[in-house]
Amino acid sequence: MDPLEEENDQNCSKGYYTRAKRRKLAEHFSDKEESSTSNFYRIPEVSKRKNPIMFLPTEVLQNVFKHISYHDLSSKIRLVNRRFRVVAEDLLNLGFKKIKKRLQSVLNVTEISLRYTQDDMETKCIFRLLCMIEILNLQYAVIVTSIWRYVYNEFYRVKSTCMYGGLIIDTFDDFLWKFVSCPHQLYGPAVVKDYALPHEVTKLVQMSKNFCIHFDKICEEAIPNSLIWNGCKVIDILDCAKFAQKIVHFERRTSESFFARYSYYFRNSWFIVMPIPVNKEMDWPQRQRMMLMRLRRIVLAHNDMYLQQEQYEREMVLRPEGSRRGPPVKKPGNNVYTGYGDVQDKFFYYGAMNDAAYMAKFHTEEANEEQGDHDPNWEPQLNEPEIELIQVNSDEEVLYRLPYLGFRVDTTIRCPIATAPLKFLNDLPLKDQQKLKKRKIYVKNESQVYMNFECLGAQYARLPTQYQFQTSQPNG
Repeated sequence: MDPLEEENDQNCSKGYYTRAKRRKLAEHFSDKEESSTSNFYRIPEVSKRKNPIMFLPTEVLQNVFKHISYHDLSSKIRLVNRRFRVVAEDLLNLGFKKIKKRLQSVLNVTEISLRYTQDDMETKCIFRLLCMIEILNLQYAVIVTSIWRYVYNEFYRVKSTCMYGGLIIDTFDDFLWKFVSCPHQLYGPAVVKDYALPHEVTKLVQMSKNFCIHFDKICEEAIPNSLIWNGCKVIDILDCAKFAQKIVHFERRTSESFFARYSYYFRNSWFIVMPIPVNKEMDWPQRQRMMLMRLRRIVLAHNDMYLQQEQYEREMVLRPEGSRRGPPVKKPGNNVYTGYGDVQDKFFYYGAMNDAAYMAKFHTEEANEEQGDHDPNWEPQLNEPEIELIQVNSDEEVLYRLPYLGFRVDTTIRCPIATAPLKFLNDLPLKDQQKLKKRKIYVKNESQVYMNFECLGAQYARLPTQYQFQTSQPNG
């Protein structure tokens, strides 16, 4: 070893530089000295330095990003680098979570305002605002069913993502700002034309549907086994059906597992499945995603129609003077929603209609007699046909007693307690929730959900009345 190198190693602190590195550094500087004359006329190299913003504390960086729209955070900022992505995703998730509290806050204020309003026109304006908040609450709940396992899940380990729908958050913010600052821009269209909605509400309804479909296909389906271990997602979607009749047969839980059975009845609706020749092959996750999409569509359509009916009946109670002295409160029109599509060897036909469309279709004479009648105590006899059907078969044939429309979904679920439906987890005592959050287990293919769809009215058209679907095996 060179004596000079040995002397330098002794002067340095032990373990800080290795001999090989020292030798390379010495060679590097000697080469520079030899070529100093040749590099005299060369342009000096500019050393790369990090942007000063990268040295800012996270709290300061968050305050900077708060001045940027959520859409830009999602589509631009979070794509810059890893640190920007982490900070932007935290702001996106927090911004979407705050919307629920803000919606509930303005809902409470609106309900209180209705109690102290005396003028009929003012009541009508405030009531229109209340209807919009209820519509957005339903849309928000449907989005949560799609993302909560991958964004806000604290009960079990799963591949996480973020609420990247920044434009949805911005549109919610625009609506809530107008609600507080200039509400006349929101209720104006609804006052001029009954059941009309402002641009922000119609835009949010459409964006919510598109976002859920995109999230299921791009994010969730790409995760291995995600649809199977999240079999309870179908229960979360069905729980969003505000106007469906739900029966809880039983809910049993232990420290490790959850077992329950529910029944949901959708009035004036239909869900029919017919076998067809195989047109295209689909893998199991894709078929299950299509089932979730169909359930979400019919839940949203059912909510829209019967929320409108409920709002009409409530307005009749709140505005008795408006229905007598001024222009009458307009009944909802005949609304019908239908959907259809084929998945491998099955053809699905589903839909829903409101009370007015049901009466016009199956009780034409009664609908004509009651046209123009705005009795607030009027209650249509749903799914009870009064047309006299001649019994031509034996006494065992009960076709003449079947309802025209309405289908029932019987669901049986067995899963680990951590992957139970969201509504059940939220209703658990705080101590039990803390225990699940501390465990944070990794769950594999252990959820089993069995569903039986029954639409008795399909017998009138000689179509199948039942369809069975389960999420635990790839042959549903």
